[in-house]
Amino acid sequence: MSAPTTSPSKPRTRRRRVLAGTIAIIVLIVVLVPPLLASGFTIPVSKVTFNETTGSLAFASANATVQVMTAYQWLFTVRTGGMIQTSNTDVSSSRGTVNITVRLELTNPSNQVVDLGNTTINGAIGTRSHTLYLSVDQGVRVAGTYKLDIIVEADVNPVGGPIQLALTKTVTVIFTIS
Repeated sequence: MSAPTTSPSKPRTRRRRVLAGTIAIIVLIVVLVPPLLASGFTIPVSKVTFNETTGSLAFASANATVQVMTAYQWLFTVRTGGMIQTSNTDVSSSRGTVNITVRLELTNPSNQVVDLGNTTINGAIGTRSHTLYLSVDQGVRVAGTYKLDIIVEADVNPVGGPIQLALTKTVTVIFTIS
């Protein structure tokens, strides 16, 4: 009498098929979703940078650069970092505190004004660097000239004084998508 032969286990084969199918679906999602969200494989991204000093609400002029990125670069680097990125370059609570609101209004080539919302920053008085990324999410889609109004409002509370200063400054940046 010979030993019974064993056949491959059906549950194990089924698990492998399910795993292979799941991996295939994940790969398709990673490959297809960025171009679908961006409405193409490449998109223009405008990067606007400026510094502000809250004690005087002084600005260096804002600079805008436009670059073309792949949908993958945009989704996995720019979009995940947020539209506004701020870093403190010289702030100190020994000077006082400040509540800053940065409001953004974008005028597109059709001359429509798009309210991009606002960001609130609470902290110490000093100098901050801001970087804004504008792309398809914010309405920067078609070729033409765009105008971005950056309205910065600051309520400044200096140390040692009952004076509260309410300062407002608007900076306008114009950039072109070709």
